[in-house]
Amino acid sequence: MQTVIDLSRIRNNVRQIRSKLSGAFCAVVKADAYGHGISVASYIEPVVDCFFVATPDEAFTLAAVVRKPVLVLGGDVSPFTRRFEPNIIPTVCDDRQALAMLKSGYNAFSVAVNTGMNRLGANERKLEAIEKFCVRYGVVPWSVYSHIYNGIASAREQSDEFDRLTASPVFRRMRHLYCSCALELGNVCVYDMTRIGLAMYGYAGGLDIAMRARAKITALSYVARGRHVGYGDYMTERDTLVATVACGYADGLRRCDKPLYLKVGDRKCRIIGMPCMDVCMIDVTGVPCRVGEYAYLISDKSDTEYLAKCYGTIVYEVLTNFNGRAKRIYT
Repeated sequence: MQTVIDLSRIRNNVRQIRSKLSGAFCAVVKADAYGHGISVASYIEPVVDCFFVATPDEAFTLAAVVRKPVLVLGGDVSPFTRRFEPNIIPTVCDDRQALAMLKSGYNAFSVAVNTGMNRLGANERKLEAIEKFCVRYGVVPWSVYSHIYNGIASAREQSDEFDRLTASPVFRRMRHLYCSCALELGNVCVYDMTRIGLAMYGYAGGLDIAMRARAKITALSYVARGRHVGYGDYMTERDTLVATVACGYADGLRRCDKPLYLKVGDRKCRIIGMPCMDVCMIDVTGVPCRVGEYAYLISDKSDTEYLAKCYGTIVYEVLTNFNGRAKRIYT
């Protein structure tokens, strides 16, 4: 399996998004840039203002290759008490974490605010304690943010709560609430910065997807009607030309009970039998093809969306499933 990443598309997407939104642009590159690879960050650094990751390990890795600020999702701050990197901006959720960061050299930190998602973030009481801490030590958070939990459906209510909870001047330096859903909100205020993840990789109107997923056809076999193909009880309904393709569930192609396909040229070829760990089989009867040719699991946005529908999940999960042994190629 290969994932082919068109870096110029990501950069062009950033430019288009920036033309529609005011304020700073925070590029979300957690989970290996949504399966596109952390190398994306170096390429887009000139056109973004900062980056956002999920874990300390991601932050330390990224801070070694970029110079712009690297924001880290809240949670465990203990790794930052043992290692200081000047362009990392940890997130704190209470005054105890804020003090630990200050003592460890992180004068710049973000504050996460709970506006209804109830995952991470300070409530009103904890925000009051953080405000007193900031006044006492003469510091101002680098940024203050929260997370939209249900797209535009919850945006207005959460925005009102965010405004209420961050009314203090201490929390007004750099506020950010919205993610890629901001592109659906028209002229709604998106605060000082917007965190853009999925849209940056092409999954929004008018943008180009950057990732294609493909694998080579490794064998072609004529299988008579009524014969088994792969594991399980699948049997051919007619004489069939079967192509074996070098991608399986260890590569990001999941098993499911819905009809899946790969594209050979411009033809959709149905996966027959159950995908194996390392390969799958497709019906290429009547389709011009040869051993060594690529079959595409993802060639356009509709392919990814179809996979997500079949898997009963979301596009995010489909993309990040390619973080295993799939070989990544940049163009």
